Amino acid sequence: MSTTIAAIATPPGLGGVGIIRISGPLALPILRRVCPRLPTPLRSHQLYLTAFVHPDTPQTPLDHVLATLMRAPRSYTAEDVVEVHGHGGDINMRRLLEAICDAGASPAAPGEFTQRAFLNGRLDLTQAEAVSDIIHASSDAALSLAQSHLNGSLGSAIVEIQESLTIATTLTEAAIDFSTEEHVYQLDTKALLERLSRLIDTSRQMLGSFDAGRQLRDGVRVVILGRPNAGKSTLFNLLCGHQRAIVTPTPGTTRDFLEELIIIDGVALRLIDTAGLRQTEDNVEAIGIDRAYEQARQADLIIWLLDGTDPQPLSDDEVRVFTDLSATILPIFNKSDLPSLLPPETTSAVSKTTQIAALSTALTNSIRTPSALVDAIARIARLRLRPAAEGAVITRQRHRDALKTAIVAMERARDATLDDMSLEFVALDLRLALEATGRIVGHVSTDDILARIFSEFCVGK
Repeated sequence: MSTTIAAIATPPGLGGVGIIRISGPLALPILRRVCPRLPTPLRSHQLYLTAFVHPDTPQTPLDHVLATLMRAPRSYTAEDVVEVHGHGGDINMRRLLEAICDAGASPAAPGEFTQRAFLNGRLDLTQAEAVSDIIHASSDAALSLAQSHLNGSLGSAIVEIQESLTIATTLTEAAIDFSTEEHVYQLDTKALLERLSRLIDTSRQMLGSFDAGRQLRDGVRVVILGRPNAGKSTLFNLLCGHQRAIVTPTPGTTRDFLEELIIIDGVALRLIDTAGLRQTEDNVEAIGIDRAYEQARQADLIIWLLDGTDPQPLSDDEVRVFTDLSATILPIFNKSDLPSLLPPETTSAVSKTTQIAALSTALTNSIRTPSALVDAIARIARLRLRPAAEGAVITRQRHRDALKTAIVAMERARDATLDDMSLEFVALDLRLALEATGRIVGHVSTDDILARIFSEFCVGK
């Protein structure tokens, strides 16, 4: 029998109301031990005002609470679920939870309520992940995507792929089973190839949404790169809205990268300030520069900040760094309020290296970021958040890995069919594709295949 778990469902700290959730077969008996004055019987999904007591001292109320019972399967976990709404505050909530545990409940592990919802068929894995994404959403766009996943947009799209794969596997395995009885069933290879072609195209389109989905969920990684004293930390502080990084006239002040989550025009950005790029004999600064390069390789958007008063031309190695990056690069010439000393070679190299026209600005230690710069960053970030095509959007590395595995398996099945190989090879790859997509939603429908073989064909024997 499943254990009965309990946990505080509201965040720690001060609050008018705190909620404790109980789930499992003993949820109602435990509720009656801590709330003995409740009427009999209890109606499901109705709030009752009652005294809350410790089971060992039922004469002394610990609190006056609102209690509700949600009978299975009409609950979050599809088990009997009880909620106790007491007065908020860490001390009171801990005291109520201890009483519930003394009455027979076990403390819930992190995510255990949602895990039970998944195991009991209330949610698929994409919906369970969406619950966490809603809680941790850093922007309206991330919240909207998470809510879409919770409503089943991604899960439904994967199930559609699985449905088509199941049909393909059913037909292929039926052809294997009845290969000696041509009058009973033969595989239509043309129809199978058309189905596989559609499945591969759909899966590739979904795979192509990963970069946009990841950035929607986690925020666009924006890395500020440039030489020492180009104004990187000043820009970082301006975008953060406070003095997060130390700014001094001394080159090499920033020794390690700093990261801050910010919101610009509704877009979540993971903004990263880095050490100035230059040759140095200082071991500590060199480590910081290596980390700057590493951050650049992981970036979605690079803000390339150049000092308009720096007369030193860009070296070939310096240009090569930016040429080799996969991120979008926004070049900015800083200190435009001072006479420009930039050599023509620098502006020429920047224009050849980047596809976005450079901006000119004069960053100061004020509290306002130039609006043109903010608009440019927000515009580029939004473009990166736009999936390449319509349809379901994947957000996690495991989604991507599973889809890639499925696509490779489907391509092998297609090639085996074109090469007129044994149907056992085709069926094996179809099953691998089915298992890979099943991992995304948390199930594999091999039993469905057997059921369809026997229900859709007159096997007779």
